Amino acid sequence: MKYVRAFYIISGILLCANVSSLFAKAPETAKIVFRSTRDGNFEIYTMNPDGSDQKNLTRHRANDSAPVWSPTGRQILFISDRGGIPDLYLMDADGTNVRQVFKKLIGREFPTWSPDGKAIAYHRFHTFSIYTASIEGTNEEKLADGLWPAWSPHGAEIAFMAGEFVWADNGNLRFPDVSVEIINLQTHAKEKLLPGSISMYRPTWVPDSDQITFSWNGRQENGFFEANRRVHTIDIYVVNRDGSGLRKIIESGEDIGVSNPTWSPRGDELIYNIYNHQGRGSRQLFKIALDDGVPEQLTHRGNNLRADWFDPAYALPVSPQPSLLTTTWGKLKTNTNSD
Repeated sequence: MKYVRAFYIISGILLCANVSSLFAKAPETAKIVFRSTRDGNFEIYTMNPDGSDQKNLTRHRANDSAPVWSPTGRQILFISDRGGIPDLYLMDADGTNVRQVFKKLIGREFPTWSPDGKAIAYHRFHTFSIYTASIEGTNEEKLADGLWPAWSPHGAEIAFMAGEFVWADNGNLRFPDVSVEIINLQTHAKEKLLPGSISMYRPTWVPDSDQITFSWNGRQENGFFEANRRVHTIDIYVVNRDGSGLRKIIESGEDIGVSNPTWSPRGDELIYNIYNHQGRGSRQLFKIALDDGVPEQLTHRGNNLRADWFDPAYALPVSPQPSLLTTTWGKLKTNTNSD
C-alpha cells in the first residue's frame, strides 16, 4: 500500500510540474536572454532589445550558460553544472521553477529547440556527438557526430559543426578543420553547406528562411575557398541553403573578433559578440540593423555571450490544453546507434 501511495505522490509532483510549465507566462515585450560573468561566475540574464533593464535570472553559485527561449517564450533551456557536471535545465521565463531535463546527468550542452517546442537537439562534448530528445527528457537518440546543432525553422533539418575536434594540452577544445554540415531528419542524408570550405563555426538559421548565418575565418577567391591567414580574423557570413548567395555581413577588425550571430525574430537585426584580442579584452554583445549597418553596444560589464532573442509578436501560438498533459513528441527514428 505504501508503494502505491508513493507512486501517486510522485505522479502528482510530476503532473504539477508539467501543469506549472504549461501555465508559465511568456514576456509581454521582446526580450534577449544571454549569459554574463559580471557577478563572478556565469549567470543568465535578460534585457530589452535596446540593452536596458538587464536582470539576473539564475542567481546561483553554479555556472549557468547557453540559454535559449522556447518557441512560446514561456521557458528557457540552458546549461548548468549545479548537479555536478554540465547538463540541460529548464526554467520559466522569470527564472523560477528550475528543473533538470534528464533524470541522469551525463554532460549535455548547447541545446536548440525544434520549431514546435516538443523536441530539443544538443551535443555531448565527451563524444563530440549530436543527439535529439523530447523536451520531457525521453526518446534520446544519437543523430550525428559533431557539435553545436541548430534546428531549421521548418523543422526538417539540423545544421551543425562537423570535422576534427581535438583536446589541447591545456584542456581547451580545438577545431582547426571543421565545417557546417546539414542533416535531413527524415532521410539522415548529410551535406556540407559550402563544399570544400573549412573553419566555419556556430551555424544559426535566419528566421522563416532557408538561409544560414555562421562565423568563418575563410575567404573566397576565383571560386575557391581558403583559410584566412590573418590571425584572429573571424567574420560573419550568410548563405542560402543551397550554397548560393554567400556574403559577408559583419567584418572583424585588425584585433577585433566577431562571432556567435543571433537574429531578431523579424530577421532584420543581428546580435553578435565582439572580442578585443589586445590585452585583457572582454566579450560584449552588439546589435546591428542590417539596413543601416551601425552597431550598438548592448552590454558593458563582465563577459557577455550567447544571446537569444524572443518577441511575443512572433511566438508560437500555443494555449494550455488538458490534452497536452499526455502528449509526447514523436520519436525521431535514426539509423545511428546511441552510446
